[in-house]
Amino acid sequence: SSCGVRGLGQRPMPKGRQAMRARPMKGPLALLVRTVPLAAAVWGTTAAAQQCSDEASCKARMNVLMENLDSLKDEMRGKHLTLQALEEIRGGIMSGRRVELPSAQRQHLEKGSPMISEVTFDARHRPVSTNVTRHFQSPRTLAGDMEVRHHAFLQLKRATPGASKSAIPALMVVVDASSKLSILSMENEPLLDKFDLGHGPGRSVTQLQLSPTQENHFVLTVDDEGGIRVHNIKIIAKRAQKGDGEVKSEKEETAKVDKDARTLNVTANLASSFTLPPGELSEARKLNIVLPIERGSQTFFVAGDSLGGISVFHRNGTMKGRVRVTEDPGGVKGLIRAQGQQQVLFYSSHAFGFFSPSQVDLQYPPCTGWNSPLYDLALEPGYSTGRVLLALQDGDVLVYATTRGKSKACDLTLKFPHVSVLPFQLHSFRGHVMALPTPLDDMEKKDEYLREIFFFNMAAMENGYGSAPSRAITLQASFKPKQPEALALLGQPSAGAGKEGEKAKSHIAIRFKGKPGVEIYDLTLRTPPPPKAAQGEGGGDSSGNGWDLASVLNWFPKVGVFGIALVGVILWNIRKVSGGGSSSGGGDGLPDDFDEEAFKEKLRERRAAKAAEEKAKKGIEEDGDDAD
Repeated sequence: SSCGVRGLGQRPMPKGRQAMRARPMKGPLALLVRTVPLAAAVWGTTAAAQQCSDEASCKARMNVLMENLDSLKDEMRGKHLTLQALEEIRGGIMSGRRVELPSAQRQHLEKGSPMISEVTFDARHRPVSTNVTRHFQSPRTLAGDMEVRHHAFLQLKRATPGASKSAIPALMVVVDASSKLSILSMENEPLLDKFDLGHGPGRSVTQLQLSPTQENHFVLTVDDEGGIRVHNIKIIAKRAQKGDGEVKSEKEETAKVDKDARTLNVTANLASSFTLPPGELSEARKLNIVLPIERGSQTFFVAGDSLGGISVFHRNGTMKGRVRVTEDPGGVKGLIRAQGQQQVLFYSSHAFGFFSPSQVDLQYPPCTGWNSPLYDLALEPGYSTGRVLLALQDGDVLVYATTRGKSKACDLTLKFPHVSVLPFQLHSFRGHVMALPTPLDDMEKKDEYLREIFFFNMAAMENGYGSAPSRAITLQASFKPKQPEALALLGQPSAGAGKEGEKAKSHIAIRFKGKPGVEIYDLTLRTPPPPKAAQGEGGGDSSGNGWDLASVLNWFPKVGVFGIALVGVILWNIRKVSGGGSSSGGGDGLPDDFDEEAFKEKLRERRAAKAAEEKAKKGIEEDGDDAD
């Protein structure tokens, strides 16, 4: 016993055995004995219960334990890296800065905690700039007393009678929470205040569309029960005149020509009202999207429904035709104008294609080939390469080429960096793609995600990535604590617009979640040069090796071209001064068999004949004068 008292029937232990127990073990056996308790603690009592009976079984057991220890070492190393990353994140939170994390770690952590996107950057695709005040300038608020649900820019003609150089380029159209329409100037002057759209009580406007051209203005609204109403907007610009008792001096009138006040008279009148008719089998169709199209003097309204059909309506609301374009669940999700309004680009959850409103039919088979459902779609900015940008619900953005030479295709050509677990709303702007992360309705913790506006540089992504951090994200704009919910663009020129496009002012209107009104900014962002792939598609070799004339000239330095031209001019002048002739001629550069006297004789004969002809002609004119 522990007290040293032997129990009944117990015999004393021999001295040799006591000495053996007291003697410490050495060698591999001692290591094995010491490892077994550790294994039992780590892998359970089953591993410890296995005993070795001979040298071979002991070696096998030792190998198993060493492999388990190696796996434990790798696991501990992973835990250590995780703790190190968490410590860096904690330090960034405490110091108010964002830390860089590898792409895989950031994506994994962001799925579990929305705060990761707020305190970290992607180390591989760190944004070039995060300076919001440099690119979003002159902020002002329009409709600050309204709860805005929808907003859009209504662009005006610059050639409006009476307009000056400082004329208003556009108006702001908003629909508030009570489904009332308001039109304001860029100076926040209400021109049409809370006009009743007539959708009826209990209905709310779910969509707002404006006329695609500036020839005739109209507003199209859709409510949650599928009602479509079109209102014509009439805008008349007039010069403000002073009263009879006020006299404006001539000096004041000439000095303030550009500042002369203009009043805009805006009125709205109902043009048509219609709904999507039921099917032949009285199947319920839900209206998903409506897009106005103008072809010359004709106006069509293209509507996509939940059963995968696209309907075309005339301006007065009568249906021209309907065709089913997809079998995907949810039907047609969106419509975009393409190719100068000759065609409409439609998309569903797993397909997109081109639709002709005039023929009411598909032009080509739809394009498919991705797993995650499609959330939004846009055309590539500016380069006219026929490529389409697809924003998927898992945060990926894919680029598909719809042409291959002169034939139609559906080729995956590019994938954006995965920098967000939220799907993007896509907008094209000056060689960039603006992407606004937008949480899905059924997403958990959707209000905790930080919504920033990403500006992806198409040229940088086309040129590929190297070992250094990419320049794929030109700007990552954060408006924390405000959360952008929707945006509208005005005056975005294409990448090849030239100097006029560079000088054109662009505006962006952002509606923030839970904030009244709309924030207007002057958006300034330099247009990047076209990517090498877009330059190669513009002409030259069609084999795709990239070594056409344009690419060679772009590769060769301009200084080298100037130097070669300068050397050629110098050599030519030296040749003239030295009087050097051709290799087959004499000192004057003429052939050896040239007869100078015969040449002079022919020249004298030609001059004499010309003089006689002019004299005879003059004599005929004099005879005619005498006859008169």
